[in-house]
Amino acid sequence: MKHTSKGNTRRTRAKRVLAIALTLIVALGTLAGCMAQEGDEDDGSQQEATVSQVIKIAALNGPTGMGMAPLVGETDKYEITVYQAPDEVLAKVIKGEVDVAAVPSNVASVLYNKTEGGVQAAAIQTGGTLYLMENPAEGTEAVVGETAADLAQLKGRTIYGSGQGGIPEYVLRQMLTNAGLDPDKDVTIQWMSSHSDTASSMMTNPGSIGLIPEPFRTTISAKNEALVTGFDLNALWNEAYDDDLPMGVLVVQKSFMEERAADWEVLKADMEEAAAYINANPAEAAPVIVEAGIGTDAAIVETAIPSCNIVFITGTEMKAALENLYNILAEVQPKAIGGKLPDEGFYLQ
Repeated sequence: MKHTSKGNTRRTRAKRVLAIALTLIVALGTLAGCMAQEGDEDDGSQQEATVSQVIKIAALNGPTGMGMAPLVGETDKYEITVYQAPDEVLAKVIKGEVDVAAVPSNVASVLYNKTEGGVQAAAIQTGGTLYLMENPAEGTEAVVGETAADLAQLKGRTIYGSGQGGIPEYVLRQMLTNAGLDPDKDVTIQWMSSHSDTASSMMTNPGSIGLIPEPFRTTISAKNEALVTGFDLNALWNEAYDDDLPMGVLVVQKSFMEERAADWEVLKADMEEAAAYINANPAEAAPVIVEAGIGTDAAIVETAIPSCNIVFITGTEMKAALENLYNILAEVQPKAIGGKLPDEGFYLQ
């Protein structure tokens, strides 16, 4: 019995030692796992924040600039300049003075042809933002419609607009044609030099129509409650072609992609995040956009954001939407896309 008691005591001590050892192993393993996880998180965040050198970006005042506004302050990664006219951006791209630029969708194709493949379409950054507004004549109701066929009611009317020779003109003419109207005979289209001139002409001519983009539509609506938005041309385009109207495209220098593809991935992630943030938080995003110098009234910007169609579409979805638009433009006005359809090398896949 004595011998058995000593054996039990030794076994009990051995079990205690084994239990302590196992506890220490588990604890050390957990600590090591936590340290590794923290290290991984640090490495990931550092990698996300790093570019090989500052990316030079040109944007346009309006929704393309709005979509980049959250990145303006990140001067360690981006040098963003907002321009007023597409021609200014076009020149910067052709001269190679910027790495990335936001341009009208037809201008992206023009640049590809002008540079002989020196740029690529990387993303659709802005969807359709075009609306037809009316200043109803006294005693009449504005024409309001939700289908392309409803545009037939505009026969005999005067339409003021800006953007002749660009997407606004071609979209308007195509939509009127789809409604069975001859844009040159059944309506009178008067092209103005600016959105402000368009609005002024519409407001001083009761019964006239204005082709107005966002966020300018929200701005003039706030100043004149009599104005009525009759048609959302993006919705009509979607109805006709089963795709959103791509109006703003992000182009990248081909040399940039060849030499700094990792930098593009950083920008791509930031742009996707910026678009999602703006659309989900218009009240918070509006002051950021104003601070970036795009818009002067945060309340108006906040109201306009849901209609500004700020997106970030890449890959096959981008390609399909652009090809849809370019095929139409190639038929009605080939020079609008630089004389010919861009080939497969144009689309960044």
